[in-house]
Amino acid sequence: MTLLSMGTSHHLAPLALLEATALTTPDVIRLLDRFADSPAVPEAVLLATCNRTELYVHTDADAADDPDAADTVLALFVAALAQAGGADPAELRSMLCVRRQREAVEHLFTVVSGLDSLLIGDQQIRGQVRAAYQLADERGTVGPVLHGLFQRALRVGKRVENETRIGAAASCLVTVALEAAARLAGPLERHRALVLGSGNLGSLSAVALHRAGLSEITVVNRTARTAERLARELGVHTATWPQLPQALRRADLVVSATGARNPVLTRELVVDALTARPGGVKVLIDLALPRDIDPAVATLPGVQLIDLVGLETRLKEVSRRVPIAEAHRIVAAETGAYQTERHRDAATGAIVAMRRSAMAVVDEEVDRLLHRVPTLPGQVRGEVERTARRIASKLIHRPTVRLREMATETGGHTYVEVLHDLFGPEPAGTAGAPNSNGGER
Repeated sequence: MTLLSMGTSHHLAPLALLEATALTTPDVIRLLDRFADSPAVPEAVLLATCNRTELYVHTDADAADDPDAADTVLALFVAALAQAGGADPAELRSMLCVRRQREAVEHLFTVVSGLDSLLIGDQQIRGQVRAAYQLADERGTVGPVLHGLFQRALRVGKRVENETRIGAAASCLVTVALEAAARLAGPLERHRALVLGSGNLGSLSAVALHRAGLSEITVVNRTARTAERLARELGVHTATWPQLPQALRRADLVVSATGARNPVLTRELVVDALTARPGGVKVLIDLALPRDIDPAVATLPGVQLIDLVGLETRLKEVSRRVPIAEAHRIVAAETGAYQTERHRDAATGAIVAMRRSAMAVVDEEVDRLLHRVPTLPGQVRGEVERTARRIASKLIHRPTVRLREMATETGGHTYVEVLHDLFGPEPAGTAGAPNSNGGER
């Protein structure tokens, strides 16, 4: 059995490629359904955020590092991802990283703890991992292995936050963006702001702007109900999506994070707003991937565009100041504990299979003996059965002890797999078939 993770992130690919491979929820559902139809992927969870697209799978391959299993899943993933996102398969493949077994576990624990984010200590990633797991569970692609892994990962992320306060130590993406806006446009409280989107980033933006004391904040969202709820909580304005052109004309500062597939603020819309109110729109902040704002607006006189590409260097500078050594120590310890538990569970299964097989042989041979000697008294018959079982128990005692010991040692999974192969369930239709020694395989 093999645990794999494969995918790309801001560490491996330029933001332009991440933008091309960004997946919407319907995209993720289609991919999960495609994996569900493939015998090569019995369990799968797809994590798709603005800075990463990663697939976690559990396969039935016998060898822990079976390259064929990884290649099969990788080919399926690249083809599906390229088709959904429109990226070139060859370029996409060059930007993907494949991790196996312990490395895959440690990577997931690192991601969910915010240690692999564009901004170290990202508070949103744990919710995104939970949402990815829940969606996969709803589509029927989560089995016992990934269920246990992702439940453990979410607990690890919470532990890292509780024990290190890593999230509080790092500035959020919104804060960094607003700091950049203040450097370009002066004190923000003098401006009127327009926030597009009321999801995680949109809500954080509205809250940050409200705390900054802006004179006017308007929230616009395609679903009016969520925008209205946010507006009530903060005491700010709201506008419907068709009213976006009018709201844009009143704004000096725009923050956009809608999650749309295509730009929602085109150059034409911004030109229209500036024509209606010359000198109005000064700074536009695009926190979305794919982009919400047409990059061409940066060519307009007096307009400044801030996007993830421009913020990347600043985010890395902030991240470097975050104390992360203790967080990595926790991740390493949790990874080791998870692997030990998994190996012990596998060893327990092998031990149960070995004992079941041994006792099946005992029952078969005792039954054969008693059938040949039907005149044995009942007391003797019972003693024969008990003696045979004691012999079998003594014979498998030392292998059982050693298997428990070796299960937690480096390379111990090999011994467990051998015993599973020797004593595990037979293929359908062959159970109970005798081997050359008259017993069961």
